[in-house]
Amino acid sequence: ESFAASEFIDKEISRQHTTANGYPALDCRYKDKNGGVYLVRFIIQGPHYYTLVAHGKQEMPVMKNFLNSFSVRSLVYPSPTLRTDTALYYTVNTPVFPVSEKEKLDIPRGNLYQDDEDDDNDMEAGMFRSKVVRNDTTGERIFVNFFKSPRYAYLEDSTVMDKESSTSIFGDTNWIVRKKIKTELPNKMKVWETVMSDTGSSRILWSKVFYKDGIGFSLITESDTLSAPSAFVKSFFDSFRPADTLRGNDMFAKKAKLFFEDFMSSDSLVHKRAVKGLYVIKFDSTDIPDLKKAIASTGWAEKNYLDTKKTLIRKMSSIPANNATNYLKELYQAAGDTLELQYTVLGTLIKQKTSYAYKTLRDIIVAEPPVLNVNTRNWKTIIYTYDDRSGANNILNGLDDSLRLTRTIMTDILPLINLDDYKYPIMTLLGQMVDSGLVKPDDYKTYFSKFLLEAKQELKKQVIVEKQKAIYKAEQEKKGKTQNYMSYQDEAEEDGGNDNLELYATLLIPYWNDPQVPVLLNQMLSSSDKRLKYSTLTSLIRAGKPYPDTMLNYFAGLDEYRYELYEDLSDMDKLSAFPAKANQQLLLAHSKLLMESRYGKPDSLLFVDKLKAEVKGREGWIYFFKYKSRKDDAGWKLAASGLVPLDPAKFEWKDNDEVDSSADEEEDAYRSKYDFTSFSNVRIKEDEPLLPQLQKELKRMLYSKRKSARSFYDRSGAMEDDISISADEADN
Repeated sequence: ESFAASEFIDKEISRQHTTANGYPALDCRYKDKNGGVYLVRFIIQGPHYYTLVAHGKQEMPVMKNFLNSFSVRSLVYPSPTLRTDTALYYTVNTPVFPVSEKEKLDIPRGNLYQDDEDDDNDMEAGMFRSKVVRNDTTGERIFVNFFKSPRYAYLEDSTVMDKESSTSIFGDTNWIVRKKIKTELPNKMKVWETVMSDTGSSRILWSKVFYKDGIGFSLITESDTLSAPSAFVKSFFDSFRPADTLRGNDMFAKKAKLFFEDFMSSDSLVHKRAVKGLYVIKFDSTDIPDLKKAIASTGWAEKNYLDTKKTLIRKMSSIPANNATNYLKELYQAAGDTLELQYTVLGTLIKQKTSYAYKTLRDIIVAEPPVLNVNTRNWKTIIYTYDDRSGANNILNGLDDSLRLTRTIMTDILPLINLDDYKYPIMTLLGQMVDSGLVKPDDYKTYFSKFLLEAKQELKKQVIVEKQKAIYKAEQEKKGKTQNYMSYQDEAEEDGGNDNLELYATLLIPYWNDPQVPVLLNQMLSSSDKRLKYSTLTSLIRAGKPYPDTMLNYFAGLDEYRYELYEDLSDMDKLSAFPAKANQQLLLAHSKLLMESRYGKPDSLLFVDKLKAEVKGREGWIYFFKYKSRKDDAGWKLAASGLVPLDPAKFEWKDNDEVDSSADEEEDAYRSKYDFTSFSNVRIKEDEPLLPQLQKELKRMLYSKRKSARSFYDRSGAMEDDISISADEADN
C-alpha cells in the first residue's frame, strides 16, 4: 500500500502472491512516472517484513537475480547471562535485558484497587504488571506480565486455567493449536506452553503461562512456522523462573471466612484491606449470618460509613434466599429517614429477582412510599437514572428488567400513580407491560378516565407550544432568518415530539372501543410536530388499529423518516405495508444516511455511484454520495450507505440469512460488521477521476472492519480531520 502510493509510482503493472525460500511473498511490477520499471518483492518472516527493490529503465535479468539471491539468516546474539527482574519477580538467562537505569514498565505499577499512595506495595489488593523485553536491532520482542489475584478473589471453575491456557490467546479462541504442553515445576507451579497459528498465515504466537495459588506469569512472542527460535527467544523461554519467595492465595477456594475475619479485625490496616476487597468478594446463602454481623458492626465511626454499609447491603442481591430478603426488610425498617440506605435496600430487593423479594418490595412501598429525591418533571431521568450520590434516586429502577415478576405486583402498586413522585415511573412500567401483552385493559380500567383527561390536557399544551413555535418561525423569516440559518438545536426542537403524549397513547389505545380514544389519537395525528405524528402512527400500527393510509405515504416520502419507517415496520413484521413507491434502495440509502447526521442534516446530499462489495459471505452494494455540510463549503466530501443486498427488492438482510460462520462476533460493538453507513471527511478531488477515489475509499472501509487493519484504516473517530485522496493512491 505505502510503496504503491509513492509519488514517483505511476501505476502497478502486475502482482503475484508467491513464496521466497518458503516464506510468504508478494512480487509486484510498477511503472514510474519517468517510464522506468520497479521489481519489488515483499517478504514476511514472523514479526519481520522485508522489502526488496530493483529499479531500471527497463526490466533486466539482473534485477530478478537480485530478488532471488535474498535469503533469511539466523540472528546472532551474544552468550546469555543470568538476569533478575525485581519489578516482575523473576530470573532469566538472556542476552537481551533492559539496562537498569533505563528500565521502565509499559503499564504503570500498582493495582486496580488502590487509592492511597501508602498502598503501592500492597500485593494483597491484587496486582498486574507487564513489560516488553525487546531488541531494537533485530525487532524481536517478548511480552512479559505478572499478576497476583486479590486476597478475596474466588473462581468456582478450577479448570479455567487449563481451558484458557490451552485454547486461547488473551481470550481469543479463534486459533489453530500447533503445540500444547502442560508441565509442573518442583514447587508445584503449573506451566502451560502453547504454540498457535491462524489460517492463511505463516506467523505463530508462542506463549508460556505459569500459575500457582493466585500468582501467575505469562510470556508471549511472535515467530513463524519456518524459522527456528532465535537464541534470545529460546533462552528466555527455557530459563524463565518465577521468584520462589512469592506467596499467594488459592483463587479456587472460598474466601468468605477469610474476609469476615479481616473485616471484624481490631487491626485497622487489616480491616481497611477487607473494606477495599468488598468489590471482589463473593457470598452465598451460607454467609448470611456473618454478613448480618458485618453490616450491624458498621457504624458512624467507620470511614466512608455509608458507602461501606451500602456495598455490604448490595451483596445481598446475589443471594436470592428468603432469609436474605427478610433481613433486607429489617434493614429498611431500621434505616428510618436515611434515604440512601432505604434506596439501597429497595434496589437490592429488585436485583434479587425472586417473587418473594418483589412481594416484599410491594409491601414496603405500598405501606409507606419513600420520597423520591428527583425532579419529577423530567420523567425520563426518573426512569433511567439510579445514582445514590447525585440524588436522582428511583427505587423502581430495574423493575423493567423483569416485567413478568413486576406483573405479579403491578396491580398493588398502581395506586402510587396518584403521587407526583411515582406517577411517570409507574405509568412507564405499565406502558411497557401493555406493549408486551402482560397487562390487559381490565387490569387498569380504574385509571382510564384519569389517563384520558390528562392526555387531553397534555394535547392542549402541545397545541399551544406548536402555535408559539409557528409564530416564532414566522417572525424569524420576517427578519430574513431562513431555515438554513436555524441552529441544529432549534431544528431538533421544532419536531421534538412529546414523550408524555406517546405514553398516554400506549395506555389509551387498548380502550379503542371508547369513542373518545380514536378522536384523541386522530387529533395527535393532526399535530404539526412530525415526531409526535410519527410516534402516534407507529403506535396505531403496532396495536393493529386503523390509521389513514396517507400517513404512511407522507412519512415514506420524507427523507428523514423513510428509513426509520422501513425499519420499524420490519421490526413489527409488517413490511408489506411500506409504500412500494418508496421501497427503492437508493431512496432508503439516502434516508439511512440522514439518520447518521448527529449534528444536523447536511446542506446537500447527492448520489454519485454504487460499488459492489463482499463482506464475510455477504455480497451487496455500497451506495456513495457526495455532501456539503454548509452551502458555502469549498468542496464536496464522501458519504456511504450499505451494505445493501444485490436483490433490488431488498434493502437489508434478515438475521437468519446465511453468512460466513467464521465472522468475528466481537467486531464493532456499536456498529454491525456489515454496516458501512457514515459521513466521512474524505474530500473529493474535482480535477481527478471519481471512480478511483470511490474504489480507494471502499477499500479503506472494507479493511477497517478487519481486526488486523482496523487501527490503520478506521477513521470513525477522526471525523474532525480533513482527509484527501488522490487518483495515484487508488491503484495500489
